[in-house]
Amino acid sequence: MSDYDNQLGLWKRQPKDTDEPGKKYPNYTGNGMVDGKRKQIAAWLGINKTKDTQPDINIKVSDPQEKSQSNNEEQPF
Repeated sequence: MSDYDNQLGLWKRQPKDTDEPGKKYPNYTGNGMVDGKRKQIAAWLGINKTKDTQPDINIKVSDPQEKSQSNNEEQPF
């Protein structure tokens, strides 16, 4: 096992030219290791909260997406 197991890293996501208007993209994206398996992470800040019971941050942890060999562009979350 790695010294970095069960650790995640997030970076502020920068808007891209290919972003679709009106679509909600994560505020932060990153990756890490969970139980020895590589994972992708996306986080949305709760800046438009309407109730105190809503979370301040929503986080999604998923398996990494495989890049298509015919498409060299970065794959979105």
